[in-house]
This record gives sequence, C-alpha cells and structure tokens, in this order.
Amino acid sequence: MGMLKKAWASLLAVIFILTIAPLNTSANEAFLDALEEDLKATHYDYKEGTAEIIKQETLRSSNGNEIIAAVVEIDTIRDGIFITRKTEYHYFDATENKILATADLGEVEGATEFSDANIDLLGQKVVYWLPVLIMLLLIAIPALVLFFVVPRFYSTTEYMNPIYEKNDNPR
Repeated sequence: MGMLKKAWASLLAVIFILTIAPLNTSANEAFLDALEEDLKATHYDYKEGTAEIIKQETLRSSNGNEIIAAVVEIDTIRDGIFITRKTEYHYFDATENKILATADLGEVEGATEFSDANIDLLGQKVVYWLPVLIMLLLIAIPALVLFFVVPRFYSTTEYMNPIYEKNDNPR
C-alpha cells in the first residue's frame, strides 16, 4: 500500500509541475523571439539559439506596462573558432512585445535595483578548447609525419646495406 501512495504522490507532483510551468512560457517565448531578433541586429557574431535566461524579474513602467528584466547568457563566435560566452542585461516590454533600449529604462521602476543586485552575474568568458585543439593538431600532425614517415623515405642504413654486404665490412 505504501508503494501505491508513493506512486500516486509522484503522479500528482508531475501533473502539478506540468500545469504550473506553462503559466509564464508565452511571455518568455515572446521575450526570447524578440531577443533573438535584437541580438542578430546588435551582435554581428551572435550564434543563433544560444540565448538563455539565467535570472528574470517582472517590473512595472510608469505607464503601467509589464517589463521583464533578465540576465541573459549568449554565445558569440568570431572566425568560426573563437567562442565567447557573455552575460548581459536585457529588458522586454511584455505589453508592447518589444525589447527596451537602455534609454527607455528611466521610466521603469526597479530597473536600477535589478541591475545593482545582479551586477556580479555579468561578464564574459572565452572558451579556449577549440583554438587549443587546433593548435595541438597543427603541432602534432607534422611531428607525427616527421617521426613515422620521413625515416622510411630517407633511411641511409637501408640504402647502404647492399654495399656493406658486398664488401664484407663490419658494421
């Protein structure tokens, strides 16, 4: 009987989570769609689909619009190998479905408090694994060629063997 209660409780917990989770997804989806368009326009090296909301808070503007303030992590790629992971602030007017510029934040109550409280989340980090891998391959491949292939083409001992054997010279 205890197993049945646990299974029932687990099923109810899953149903509860699945019904609660979609409550704010339409605003988040609209925010992420608008953010993708804005990032494509403002970051020439933005990698599409990498925007991820780390932290968000709902604020109100002076005219009553609902504003979503978020700390967003994005990836940028330069020259196809240099990946930078950046964390930035972005603000979205959920009432008008548009990304707000920094100049529009004067009318938003709590925007400075949000930015001050989350300033330690901002920054950027370079992902080094791809350039390091390329550099290792640039060093390793010629080294392997020199070590394994070149001695077989220019082996003086194999070239001189018939001469030594003909003259009975000791090695």
